[in-house]
Amino acid sequence: IVVFGWFDIFTNFGLDVYLMREAGRAREDAPRLFYNTSTLRLVLVVAAVPALMAFLFIRQANADPLNADVLLTIGLFYLGLVPGSLSKGLTSLYYAFERAEYPAAVTTLTTISRVVLGVGALVLGFGIVGLGAVSLLTNFVTLAVLFIGARAMLKGLRPQKPQASLLRQMVGGSWPLMLNHFLATIFFQIDIVLLEWLKGARIVGLYRVAYSWLLAINVIPAFFTQALLPIMARQAQDDRAALRRTYTLAIKLLMAIAFPLAVGFTFIAEPLTWFLGGEAYLPEGAIALQIMIWSIPIGWMNSLTQYALVALNLQRRITLAFVGAVAFNITTNLIFIPQYSYQAAAITTIFSELVLWIPFALLMQRALGRLDWLDMLWRPVVAAGVMGVVMLAGSALHPVIGVVLGGVVYPLVLVA
Repeated sequence: IVVFGWFDIFTNFGLDVYLMREAGRAREDAPRLFYNTSTLRLVLVVAAVPALMAFLFIRQANADPLNADVLLTIGLFYLGLVPGSLSKGLTSLYYAFERAEYPAAVTTLTTISRVVLGVGALVLGFGIVGLGAVSLLTNFVTLAVLFIGARAMLKGLRPQKPQASLLRQMVGGSWPLMLNHFLATIFFQIDIVLLEWLKGARIVGLYRVAYSWLLAINVIPAFFTQALLPIMARQAQDDRAALRRTYTLAIKLLMAIAFPLAVGFTFIAEPLTWFLGGEAYLPEGAIALQIMIWSIPIGWMNSLTQYALVALNLQRRITLAFVGAVAFNITTNLIFIPQYSYQAAAITTIFSELVLWIPFALLMQRALGRLDWLDMLWRPVVAAGVMGVVMLAGSALHPVIGVVLGGVVYPLVLVA
């Protein structure tokens, strides 16, 4: 799965974000853009085969050899890149036409199907090869369902010779997006690798419980910002003042959710950790969650700002910001993990998001003029502070009372 993830980033090549932005700006060009991005995706899948073979050859010769089942599963996952990558292109079209609910529904159904069929494959004794086959099958089904729903958007699409000039333009515009995706993946996952190397698998297991909750709630900014990208792309081209209003309101909405989540998770970290891992993960997993959860206000702003900068065609500037943040993340973890273990990794997550936010904020201000960050942030901060005090007082009586009172008080104070 890890190997598949590397090649998924490469074969996607940032084309999903590129197509979303460009088709969002000019919907009449959507069929042509989809056809050419799909052609480029298939070329990249084929072009990456020698790299996959070379990696596996070197891996087999220089480490414990992977058995036949693992190699076959990697092959099945790689074949799944063909329908999977084309499905990403179709999903980008839905977002460009502001119909995000359709791919969301399809993804929900196919994910449930993948889990059910995967469990069936395991019960019948097919092992990881069965999981790879299930993944390949569901990728083809997903592609078919998405394509049927996208026929109206692809009206006029006919087989045609790929346009060399457009393909070159796509490569030039999307490779920084691919690199940003790769750097963002390293940025968010490198602490896991360093913890395993420096502290062992047990600490990684404790840390991953907190990490899993973070991944779960981070779907909120991920899908929210993707849905906004086509709108921001049009506004970046035609009306920068409107983009400024959209960005400001989006930050306020995200922060209105992020701060109470951070406060709430801080208070109920122990039951949340127990729910995922059990008693064996306490108290270390809960402590990691209580620290890491405070990365989400800055991280969610970064998620939105990254897409806003892409809408402004500033993806190359984003790359430099990510390089600096990744360097800070790796260096800080290497210095402090040996002494402070998972606590250092969790705190570094917060400061790494801050290091990334500073250049992002400066780039946004250069593009849109001075932004009033205090006005965007103070209301949810104050409301979350009151929520925290109320939850602390209520928890003295019973934790459930604290949670209920905090949930009631926060929206009232925010609105007031």
